Amino acid sequence: MRAPVFNVSGPGQFARMREVLQAADYHEDGLLAVLGAEQIPTRAGRDLPHFLRLTRALRPVDVLIRLFLIGAPVAEELAGEALRPMPLADWARAGLVGLGGGLARGLVRLMPFRGLILACDYVDAIEPGGRAEQVMGLTASSVALADFTVRRPAGSTLDLGAGGGVQSFLAAGHSREVLGVDRSARSVEFARFNAGLNGISNCEFLAGDAFEPAGERQFDLIVSNPPFAITPGRRYMYRDSGVELDGFCRGLARSAPGFLREGGMFQMACEWVHRAGEDWKARLSEWFEGSGCDAWVLRTDSHSASEYARIWIRDTEHETEEASSRLYEEWTSYYENRDVEGISTGLIAMRRTGGRRHWMRFEDLPAGTSGPVGAWVAAGFELRDYLDSVRGDEALLAAKLRVSPAVRLEEIGEPAGGAWRVTSARIRLDAGLRYSSPVDLRLAGLVARCDGARTVGELLRELAAATGSDLRRITPNCLSLVRELVERGFLLPETLSPPAAEG
Repeated sequence: MRAPVFNVSGPGQFARMREVLQAADYHEDGLLAVLGAEQIPTRAGRDLPHFLRLTRALRPVDVLIRLFLIGAPVAEELAGEALRPMPLADWARAGLVGLGGGLARGLVRLMPFRGLILACDYVDAIEPGGRAEQVMGLTASSVALADFTVRRPAGSTLDLGAGGGVQSFLAAGHSREVLGVDRSARSVEFARFNAGLNGISNCEFLAGDAFEPAGERQFDLIVSNPPFAITPGRRYMYRDSGVELDGFCRGLARSAPGFLREGGMFQMACEWVHRAGEDWKARLSEWFEGSGCDAWVLRTDSHSASEYARIWIRDTEHETEEASSRLYEEWTSYYENRDVEGISTGLIAMRRTGGRRHWMRFEDLPAGTSGPVGAWVAAGFELRDYLDSVRGDEALLAAKLRVSPAVRLEEIGEPAGGAWRVTSARIRLDAGLRYSSPVDLRLAGLVARCDGARTVGELLRELAAATGSDLRRITPNCLSLVRELVERGFLLPETLSPPAAEG
């Protein structure tokens, strides 16, 4: 039987650990003060001398950074001083520190993130092709999913593929209860430890495959950062599903609606293949057909199959150059034999709604989007509901819309006759999902006049009169543009407040 990673006596010891870390400024702001806005690599490698220099003052925060972030050994005496008043031997018995030869070594990595401290494995401790149950720290996909998640009150949330528990803990702040599941028993142990370390009591963690541990339960929110990498084998549980191509993520999308309450939402980070001669949007449409859900896909990245193999092998494999070359050939042959030309990365949101026709929306994540955007994702679903309620032209003409406070107009001009002549313009959103679109200056004027007091029909009549245009001729095209502006959040109905910025 596998030995447990951690041995903590109970809530009191967890509380003492938190106090030590907090007193040493081992949190995001404290690390920023020492390291600056550094991208901390998964392994220190050639950057180790740089990080050792930044922490050369050997204050408690410097010592803890060496122990728990960059994996550098420190003298036992220094470690003991930094970890007081909890004795160094207690940290060792708990499974966080290894002692020997007068040196202390961090056995796990402790990653500060949004007020949390998250234990995970050190990549340097993993042998090439070795420990299948490696518990990963924060990855680009875990941050992207955290930013994408709708943070509305939920009775019950499911974190599918919980890993060390980060999505569970973020959901715990707006959920009555959270169930985190993972097929890796080691990940479940880390997640339970992290719950204790962060003093979070409304999260339960169970080991099991996919939805199996959830039984017959239903949820208001399901989040998933699953093992979505499209690989020819199953070397690491956090990365490889062992299912052909993107079949694992497809299966989650097909199964999730059965575990959602009415109005519940499933949000997932995933990847999907582009096959020769096949439209990726058509491929993904099949994932959602007959699901009873509206579906919104935001593509964040896309690579050729060979480039995809290069990036994943570079970032997650730590083999010799010869072994890495063999892996690359294995991966690229796998794609070629299945007519895979490229692979995309993205985020999916599905909302369960009964009794009506459902919609699907596919697009690229707007350039410049960063940070938490869950409020804008929620607003996107509400705006589609609104557009369904004004499907006919007469209904939209009677609507009263107002311009979002996040809208900005940018004009491009060229010198002409000693002055500037505007040649083009764009409107953009400077918050949330940062859509940007070319716009005719006359339509930009219409947008600016949307103040919620006049109907769309009244504004179009004013536009026609001001430009000498035929109202009946311009109305269809203008209404089509208005619908697009509403869908993307440039224009808002009276009933919807602008999304609030998230911390």
